[in-house]
Amino acid sequence: MTTSEKSTPSPPTDRARPQNVTIHDVARHSGVSYQTVSRVINNHANVAQHTRARVLQTIQELNYRPSLLAKGLVTRRSQLIGVVAHGMNQYGPSQILQNVQESAHEVGYEVMLTTLQQVDLEQVQEKDVLTAARRLQQFGVDGLVLLTNYDAHDIAHGLSGSLPFVMIDATADVQGPTVSIDQFGGAASATRHLAALGHRRLLHISGPPGWSDAKLRREGFRSVVQQGGLEVLPTYDGDWSAQSGHQATLRALDDGLDFTGVFASNDQMALGVLSALKERGLTVPGDVSVVGFDDTPEAAHYDPPLTTVRQDFAQLGRKSLEELLRLIQEPAGRERHFVFGSQLVVRATTAPPR
Repeated sequence: MTTSEKSTPSPPTDRARPQNVTIHDVARHSGVSYQTVSRVINNHANVAQHTRARVLQTIQELNYRPSLLAKGLVTRRSQLIGVVAHGMNQYGPSQILQNVQESAHEVGYEVMLTTLQQVDLEQVQEKDVLTAARRLQQFGVDGLVLLTNYDAHDIAHGLSGSLPFVMIDATADVQGPTVSIDQFGGAASATRHLAALGHRRLLHISGPPGWSDAKLRREGFRSVVQQGGLEVLPTYDGDWSAQSGHQATLRALDDGLDFTGVFASNDQMALGVLSALKERGLTVPGDVSVVGFDDTPEAAHYDPPLTTVRQDFAQLGRKSLEELLRLIQEPAGRERHFVFGSQLVVRATTAPPR
């Protein structure tokens, strides 16, 4: 290189790149002040478009990750969302959480999760939920998402005014913002499907007592049975597992119940129903029709493929985050209640009775 030639600084290669890139590194390689980099990171309007593009390119090249703490000092927000949840071993709650997390990450938020340890949901007390919520509040979360498969009335009252929050799957009469799927309507559509095929004696295998989803699905089933003048049979409780669906079906058969259709409150229990019926020499849907709930990825591959009720968990996650962020931006904003419908997916486990 001759003395008249000048070199311009270029971003370090992967080998030479510092392990902990700072905002000052970004500023130096961009040829701007660190205050300008801060304004770009926090999306301030008063940055020239070509400068913003240069800074963003350098951030990408250096693989710079802004500190949430430093960003919080500017925005007075932590970019953290707290989630209080129960039943993460179940398909529905785990899918809801996954979609909440994905939706949060899309808008630059991280999620802090606290799970309630009680195995039996009936043991969950208001104080347990409030204690978990306040623990998250100590970490400076900007808002809370509560996966509420329990009676949420007192919980909503206890949280009111302390921090923006949204309750997922709470009933609309709760005094607080809620986002949910119509469990009652989904169960009613499943039951109406069986009734429309001509089934008059329907067995319902319910989820465990204490779960609001189980209660609403049970009520949706019963409403169609009563309105349609169908024969009322005893309800058998399960615990969401395939084993409990299997055992409940065997108990119903041993009790001498004569049914031609089964509505199981989730797909795992429906799998147990199919196994029990086959064990007793009954065919599906020849002797008994079966409907589940959730439309898990495996449901289409049951033998036979399962008729079930599909819930849009992605929509639930997106809307809950959207509503929470609205309340974070507008703390005095009015509370709203969103209830989304479900979809009956008809496959090969339902047919008219013989």
